[in-house]
Amino acid sequence: MTMGSVLLVGGSSEIGMAVLTQLLGPAPRRVILAGRPSGELWRNAEKLRDAGYPVHTTEYDAALGTGELDGMLDHACANHPLELAIVAVGSMATTSFEEGLLVNGTAISLLLQALVRRKPEQVVLLSSAAAVRPRTSIAAYSLGKQLADSTALLLARQSGVRVLVVRPGFVTTRMTAGLPKPPLATTPERVARRVAAAVEVHKAIVWVPGVMSLAVRVLNLVPRRLLPAAWR
Repeated sequence: MTMGSVLLVGGSSEIGMAVLTQLLGPAPRRVILAGRPSGELWRNAEKLRDAGYPVHTTEYDAALGTGELDGMLDHACANHPLELAIVAVGSMATTSFEEGLLVNGTAISLLLQALVRRKPEQVVLLSSAAAVRPRTSIAAYSLGKQLADSTALLLARQSGVRVLVVRPGFVTTRMTAGLPKPPLATTPERVARRVAAAVEVHKAIVWVPGVMSLAVRVLNLVPRRLLPAAWR
């Protein structure tokens, strides 16, 4: 990685911050945290400032259109070329099917297009194993992730920008707190280490843990009626 600006969209995300920390490199590299205003966003910004990084915060919302995304990125990256963008946005707690598709899919697809137009050195998309094996219980989340995942892969082919699609299974975070922990559950720190290794060798897709790819292929061969309800 060169020493241009680093952008994390999803500045309050535990996984996003873990990945950012792994890829950031030494201070004083400039960091941009984008997200909805929140205490967690401000705390993450202060942690980075305490570590010696100049940090700029900006507001990101799934409702932003193409022109608004371009304006946000132009302002945030003015005079500081964007070298690395990490997209760590998603929610299972949306209030409707339409909102789930917007937050996890349509909005991310528009954001990815806006990012690759700036020709950064690397884009990292935090996708999900659910993008490859959608589940009925989280249908909007799964289908949104499918859209974002496919968009990232297509843009990588068309734009020449290096894009890494990260497909973790269950990750223990605030978003999954209180949910039963399934086999192959992982942590933000393990995801970050896998991402760093994949970026180093210019991979296009990485599963976390690695065996998750095989597990998904096997599950897709099993008739869903034979699986526990939570796995369908």
